Amino acid sequence: MIYPAPGEVPIPDGVVIVNHGKIIAVGKKGEISIPRNMQTIDCTGQTVVAGFWNTHVHFMEPKWNDAAKLPAAQLTVQLQDMLTRYGFTSVVDIGSELQNTLALRRRVTTGEVKGPRILTAGMIIFPKDGLPYYVTDYLPPELVAKVRMNEAATPADAVRIVDEQLAQGADVVKVMAVSIMRPNGRLQFKPMPLPIIQAATAEAHRKGKLVFAHPTNMEGIELVLAAHVDVLAHTSEEPSKWDSTVARRLKAANVTLIPTFTLFDQDQDFDGILKEVKNYSDIGGQIMFGTDIGFLPDYPSLTKEFGYLARAGLTFSQILASLTTIPAARLGFADSTGAIRRGMDADLLVLDGDPAKDQSAFYHVALTLRQGRIIYQKSQPGSPAGTSTISPAP
Repeated sequence: MIYPAPGEVPIPDGVVIVNHGKIIAVGKKGEISIPRNMQTIDCTGQTVVAGFWNTHVHFMEPKWNDAAKLPAAQLTVQLQDMLTRYGFTSVVDIGSELQNTLALRRRVTTGEVKGPRILTAGMIIFPKDGLPYYVTDYLPPELVAKVRMNEAATPADAVRIVDEQLAQGADVVKVMAVSIMRPNGRLQFKPMPLPIIQAATAEAHRKGKLVFAHPTNMEGIELVLAAHVDVLAHTSEEPSKWDSTVARRLKAANVTLIPTFTLFDQDQDFDGILKEVKNYSDIGGQIMFGTDIGFLPDYPSLTKEFGYLARAGLTFSQILASLTTIPAARLGFADSTGAIRRGMDADLLVLDGDPAKDQSAFYHVALTLRQGRIIYQKSQPGSPAGTSTISPAP
């Protein structure tokens, strides 16, 4: 079964033909001419969808340090464990050491390391004296010192940081709209002054880049709206203050929402957080899939995100859109990825099961291809990990 794109008619007993990393044909078996001697992958009983996006990841765990020099095989395995085994062919890193992530990306781009497309924000821009407690309390002191260099005390600071990071190769900008501090063990919220977040956003927009923001609470949501930020990296943790008026204002401002439900699933009012996202979805607000993986280290547990999206009321088609067409369009790649069409990159997944019937099939990935190249393959019984099931055509 092939699902070419959300909302499009599925193709039972389908065929996808790939050549030089591009899709050159898609249709029903018997209606598509298969070139002789072409290698084939038998997907009988499985489902083919476009490669997934994860628009909230971090390459901040110590195992990514010195990515320029780590063995390629080690990086490939780490990327499989974290991302490609779950079908992610494109990711957006919104908080890591920029030069290290760029080094990782270069090695993936050259083909030395098998991995997804990587877009990055580099370091997050924080309010002055506003590093969150989970940065100061848990990161190594040398990394905290680097993070602190991205504190913006003035609008000019914000512009300078944006310019420096984009000049070095960052693709998007990330701001901490409201930081959570913990002086003397008590939580305290520190917002970024509006002129500073406005300056950062305006400079990023002047250079054609999107701005992501961590809102924390409704004060952060108001800052996002006032500063014309593009993407909420999380929803608000104050669901009692969320209503349809807030949702309509965000939609009118063309703000895209990344729920990251799994981050909040221990919150007392988790049902309220689910309702926020359902409310935004119900009015047609754009939702992109993201998990905060890399900050959250328990990779397998993040498969719960699919179930939470369904619990929030999103349909199969809406969940698929959050994983494919919406992020591809929002990040500027709609012409090359996010759907199974002739001329598109062969970013493809083979799933065990049909996610239209059972949402758990979304994370039962048998094969992940990026531009026609296998970057993850589930081990076959009795075979070494990564053994290929590709065979010559008869």
